[in-house]
Amino acid sequence: MHRAFNFFKRNLKEIFRDPVIYIFCLGFPLVMLILFYALNKFTNGNTLIFELQALLPGVMLFSYSFVMLTLGLIVSKDRQTFFLKRLYSSPMKVSDFIFGYVLVGVLIGILQIVLCFVAGLILSISAGVQFLSVGEILLLTLWQMPMLIMNVFLGVLFGTLFNDKTAPGICSVFISFAGILGGCWMPIESMGAFETFCRCLPFYPSVYIGRVITNAQNSFGVSYAFDNVALLGIVPIALFMGLSILLTVVAFKKNIVSDH
Repeated sequence: MHRAFNFFKRNLKEIFRDPVIYIFCLGFPLVMLILFYALNKFTNGNTLIFELQALLPGVMLFSYSFVMLTLGLIVSKDRQTFFLKRLYSSPMKVSDFIFGYVLVGVLIGILQIVLCFVAGLILSISAGVQFLSVGEILLLTLWQMPMLIMNVFLGVLFGTLFNDKTAPGICSVFISFAGILGGCWMPIESMGAFETFCRCLPFYPSVYIGRVITNAQNSFGVSYAFDNVALLGIVPIALFMGLSILLTVVAFKKNIVSDH
């Protein structure tokens, strides 16, 4: 564990030297939150999906995809520069490498959560509306963890499988998936068969249950409820999170063997 923590500190320094962390991971989600919230207010608040309670879970999910991009870049660069290959001859284990990357990703994700809540609180105060309760904040934070973990491991996976030119492109596809298939910016519940398809993936159920927690309203003006959509949505979230962890461990082990 000591080796993993030392590797974590090295990765943390590398990531915070990169402007990507500030522009995409921390800055861009805040811009999206403020932009869509302001857009709704300037259009008489008719778009319920852009209300703060509905926006927060979507923006948080969307922001995690940039954690995946950041990790994909640093892991692929470490491979391309042979930094990892040199470390493979050290006493470090596979778990030390993976945890060293994963802990950085989780930390960035937690920073994103804090920034989203702070921005949401400021927006609610400026608009004179009630913000989330402490219980709702804690519950939403805990609920978002599986998707954060999935994105973190996917970032390590793509960085392991692809080079520093290809990994960002693969991550960009998943960023689009998060925004579109998660219903972050559009009312998927009114799209019939497309909604059914989105229920089979982890993005939409994560946002859906997040909106249940925040007492948001859908495009029909009805509050999100913990119904069958929410209950069955737990399955793809757990499945995809488990697969991302498993595939990352397997890919990293194979990468070590092939580089020796």
